Amino acid sequence: MPWLEISQSHWQRPLGENERMIKWIGDRAHAAGREHWSITVAGSFRLSDVQQDGKLDERVRKAWKVFRFNHPSIASTAGANTVDYLVPDAKALEQWTDETLDIVSDPNTTADTLFANFKPTPYITGHFLPHTGQFVLHAAHWRTDGYGGLQLLNAFFDALASNIDPATLPWGDEPARLVPSIEEVLELPEEPTPEIQAATAECLRSGAVVAGSIGLPYLGDLDTKPRGTHSIRRSLPESTTAAVLAACDARNLMPLSAVHASLAAANFIGSAASANGDGHYTSTMRFGLRPYLREPYNTAQSASALYSGSYMAKVDPGNSWEENAARYNELYTAGLSNEFLIARRQFAAQVLGMLEKTGSLGPPRSEVDMSSVDDAEKLVSPVHRSGGGVLEVDDINLGVECVARETYLFYWMFRGKIEFNLTYNEAFYEKASMEEVMNTIVDALKKGLQV
Repeated sequence: MPWLEISQSHWQRPLGENERMIKWIGDRAHAAGREHWSITVAGSFRLSDVQQDGKLDERVRKAWKVFRFNHPSIASTAGANTVDYLVPDAKALEQWTDETLDIVSDPNTTADTLFANFKPTPYITGHFLPHTGQFVLHAAHWRTDGYGGLQLLNAFFDALASNIDPATLPWGDEPARLVPSIEEVLELPEEPTPEIQAATAECLRSGAVVAGSIGLPYLGDLDTKPRGTHSIRRSLPESTTAAVLAACDARNLMPLSAVHASLAAANFIGSAASANGDGHYTSTMRFGLRPYLREPYNTAQSASALYSGSYMAKVDPGNSWEENAARYNELYTAGLSNEFLIARRQFAAQVLGMLEKTGSLGPPRSEVDMSSVDDAEKLVSPVHRSGGGVLEVDDINLGVECVARETYLFYWMFRGKIEFNLTYNEAFYEKASMEEVMNTIVDALKKGLQV
């Protein structure tokens, strides 16, 4: 069902099956004060016409309200079965801003500090660090994905550059921009057809390759509680990035495929000392669904939505780097089939049913998994020009909260550089071991491409 106004200024729609499944997974960590897979995006920026004299704080506050007007789903809340949105009056808008926007006053607080200490919240939250010139967005994963998170960051920067007064906006019109669930966009029936059932069974089969896969040695045991999520950043110089891209082009290889093969190599090397170090490497093939959707759901207008999907794939330990890169290239180039798309509702419903029945996420894994948005400049513009001046984005970052042994490598390109971010939970891994993994990934990439 689409969004409906169930009473004056109160809009509602059902929680979609994919949202429900991801929310169930995220909620498992609430008892520990965490939100599994919650998404954090950040950007370092400079605004040409505002001095650091307190005026920027107020301008950020105004932009946050304009951001909500343009993307009202950031202020929606989820119940057991529904997503709700309330059109705010002036008082409610101020209250929401107070609850969701954090102007960080402590000069010792960094984006990494925030990342390690985020707690579950009913909304998307924004955090402005004046002393570092960074803005951070944090959201539960059921609300958006990596692509959408960066599009939302871009939308906030647009609002900040515009310097629009939120009091001049026609509040009450914004529900027209509330985003529907992926099931609604794809017009998937609630009762699966035989074709959908067959497609769902095929999607579920990809999970079988998890059995027997390798993992990194980790700290603790089954009773070890998660602590803060941290990350290792690595930026390749422009000259190295150019050499990597040229080498990929010469081999007719997507850079993402080369990175994924390098991550597989790092997993094989890192897992050698673990109990299951002689198995295959299983990782996730992640895809944004927006390119497969009709307008406007294939645009940044639908940034605050969970429009992504994935399946599992494996590579064997006897494969060469070149063989693995070719295999990943084949899979990424093929993209997603119609069968994958039509299975989205039933797949999520069946997976959630299995999760609820067992009450857990299954046997713990400790591999480094893959996630990418590839060319991030398609999602975040480096320069924003508006009536309020010129805003330049110098750097961006992307990661998810990890409350398990599984860690995640994020890869993207921005301002002429290949960027990596490796996220991990400090309860299971030491910083030095994660830095070693990152070094191995970069070394494998250079060696594989001979750069």
